[in-house]
Amino acid sequence: MIIKRSTFASVAAAGVLLAGSGAAVAADGAATAKAGPSKQAKYQRLHQLTRSTATSVKDWRQTRELALAGVDRWAFIWSTDGCTKLADKPGGFNFKLSCARHDFGYRNYKKMMGKTAFRHSKHERRIDKAFLFDMNNQCAVQPHKTDAERQKCRKTAKKYYDRVSG
Repeated sequence: MIIKRSTFASVAAAGVLLAGSGAAVAADGAATAKAGPSKQAKYQRLHQLTRSTATSVKDWRQTRELALAGVDRWAFIWSTDGCTKLADKPGGFNFKLSCARHDFGYRNYKKMMGKTAFRHSKHERRIDKAFLFDMNNQCAVQPHKTDAERQKCRKTAKKYYDRVSG
């Protein structure tokens, strides 16, 4: 198993990997835990990873990278189908990670709360707003795009948001 030293160090330093879990890290970098996190701790972590902030996005990406490398004390669902029935890269703006984080929020809250309780909940609305935040951020950070292209990107992002939050 290979985990980038910078990712492991930054996540561990932020206290998001092992804080308060009673977990240890084996010599090969694999996390071993005495017991999994409590349901309340898992809800709190899920909330942290699905907010509309740059810190939340960065934390989600680092946590996802570790989970895909086999280090996932939270046992979250990381599967994604991209931007379901929508283009992943409209106008050259890549929304694939925005869609993956949206799937992450939906799938994990539905598993924890149940589909019926999740539907129209504050969590669903927050995850949809984070989706728009992520896409708008993607519109803003692409190099070599004109203001007109960025404006078109934001309009496309709003259309995507309207499709999933409607």
